[in-house]
Amino acid sequence: MSQSSAAHNGKPTREGGYTAEEYIRRPDHTPQTGQDEPEKYILALHTDLVHHKAVTALRNAHFPANINKLSAHVALFRALPGSQLSIIQDSILHIAQHHNPFPIATGELFLMAHGVGLHAHVEPAKDIFRTLKDQWGGFLSKQDQSFRAHYTIQNKVQSSVAQKCFEDIRNGPDRFEGSTGTVTGLSLYLYDRGYWTLKHTYPFSVKKEVENGKLVDGKDEEKWPSLGASTASK
Repeated sequence: MSQSSAAHNGKPTREGGYTAEEYIRRPDHTPQTGQDEPEKYILALHTDLVHHKAVTALRNAHFPANINKLSAHVALFRALPGSQLSIIQDSILHIAQHHNPFPIATGELFLMAHGVGLHAHVEPAKDIFRTLKDQWGGFLSKQDQSFRAHYTIQNKVQSSVAQKCFEDIRNGPDRFEGSTGTVTGLSLYLYDRGYWTLKHTYPFSVKKEVENGKLVDGKDEEKWPSLGASTASK
């Protein structure tokens, strides 16, 4: 679930959590509303459970366990302001009501500054992002002005650790053969110092699976796994 942006010092008050004094949000992650925004929201893609579990297992194997608060996710927007929640929810609902499920597939690994990412091939999500950006552009943070579909597999480690992770997953003992799945809707989460609390899910209008590029009747109703906490201990 790409992946806290917060900086912190000292010990967490609970597993994965930060105290208010330890939490610092970077300026480019702040919504441009001209006012303090105590509540901020994330909009993420939701996929079928099989794909979700496959990528989450890879993340759990490599993300530092003591700060791994989320399962695997592709976030469209990371700092939506609570003051605009009514507008935000209306826009998401309209998108969901006029969209069908679409395929998602993992792509190439890439190195980040302090970790490893995994590209996600999901072209329709780019159209959704552009549509919502056009509607919300006046209050989006600098970070939310662009979108690169990816999963964060590892973060907040030294470059040498990231390089080893990259090699192990690409060609080594932890080689990942990739995963395909279906994006079945969108979910809105409340951000709370690294934790994501589910606010609402927005299933796409046609609840069907995508197999070999064709829509077929859905077989699994368990489509909305929680991204609010890491699955590392489960």
